[in-house]
Amino acid sequence: MKSVIQKSQSVGRIGGWMPVLLVALALPPGATGGPQAVRLSPPPGAVSICADVPLGIEFTGPVSLGSNGLVRVVRVRDGAEAARLDVADPQPTNRYGTKWLRYEPFRLAGNWATMELRTGALEPETEYAVLIEPGVFHSEAGEFAGVTNGQWRFTTRAALARGRTRVEVAPDSRGDFCTLQGAVDYLPEDNYTPFEIYVRNGAYDGITYIGPGRNRLRLVGEDRKQTVVAGRNNDRMNPGRMQRPLLSVDADDITIENLTVRNTTPKGGSQAEALRLEGERCVIRNCDFYSLQDTLLLNGRVYVADCYIEGDVDFIWGHGTTVFENCELKAVNDGYYITSRNPADRFGFIFLNCRLTATPNVKRNWLARIDTGRFPDSAVAFIDCRMGPHVPAAGWLITGNDTARLRFWEHGSTDLEGGPLDAAQRHPAARQLSAEEAAPWRDVNRVLAAREDWRPKP
Repeated sequence: MKSVIQKSQSVGRIGGWMPVLLVALALPPGATGGPQAVRLSPPPGAVSICADVPLGIEFTGPVSLGSNGLVRVVRVRDGAEAARLDVADPQPTNRYGTKWLRYEPFRLAGNWATMELRTGALEPETEYAVLIEPGVFHSEAGEFAGVTNGQWRFTTRAALARGRTRVEVAPDSRGDFCTLQGAVDYLPEDNYTPFEIYVRNGAYDGITYIGPGRNRLRLVGEDRKQTVVAGRNNDRMNPGRMQRPLLSVDADDITIENLTVRNTTPKGGSQAEALRLEGERCVIRNCDFYSLQDTLLLNGRVYVADCYIEGDVDFIWGHGTTVFENCELKAVNDGYYITSRNPADRFGFIFLNCRLTATPNVKRNWLARIDTGRFPDSAVAFIDCRMGPHVPAAGWLITGNDTARLRFWEHGSTDLEGGPLDAAQRHPAARQLSAEEAAPWRDVNRVLAAREDWRPKP
């Protein structure tokens, strides 16, 4: 095996800037030409590696998965198997906090292959060897010859001492953890002390679950556009709204800032939220969210500010109370922006100074839809929002004859350039609020305070 240290090279899908070992793995006798590995992550011989590190290989060109073959990680001291990934089992189960979910351990992007090991597979302060059977990866030139014992070894660092109130995540082991889930699992399960997870720029693939009791957490990225949480989860992989989102939160007093969260489930791949949030007193600020159906599921009390939300088919939904301020909602197909299933004793979704946009293919997208026979108290308000021409003149799509308890409200709507909109053709069950009626709803802290002195907006 030949190697050379190369500084200041980005490690692509695996993350940030670090000295990287370039490798040319020798083919076994008789092997034919196929894709060659030019970079491994963690690099061979690396020490002080996070125990939650994903494995990565950069090839000379794009690769695909074979139909069978194993990736094994073994302890060097005794040869005991610590982890096994089987190409023939593309969606095994893994533990995320207290949940067991199906996941995709092999992820391909360009010339990179990323392999996510099961939670807790690696021990601290232990040397491991990675073994990859021939045929796990393929290209047009043939199959990857694999990795044999001794070619790819690394050593994990000591476990992080308990009692910290701030940890860092970095995909290349420059932080305390390599994955968001690893950092979340460090947080005590019954936490009421402010705790921060700082996420360095990089691509973080896979599901993350913030379970009950992991309260008062601030999850903050280094840069909104460069700190990207992405991956595939959906109703076919993990049926049910509690299981299928990419990022799920069941804790209170959570703040999420400066992140991009993208559920990569393709169109037609079933419901696939980017974020599900059930907690009380939560703040989402300066984030981008992407999915092709049901992007945000919000069932708690939430303040969302300065965010970009892209989706397809009532892609903001739930039964919580949420104020959106200075956000852009972008539809990528005909459909509906909102479905609010709130009960009678709480308001649903309020949008303040938001922009409703669409991709060029979109011809019609309703502000919200509801069946009043099922959800008679649905409540949605758009106040001082700009709307593109794809929003139909009727505005709202309402099924059912009993609309007495429905609260579909609007005030001060304009076109995208700020010109006034003619609301004369709006659905007769919707209301245009007067300036006096709209004014209290602009007070974010009053709307969200409930019976507490919670002030999410500074």
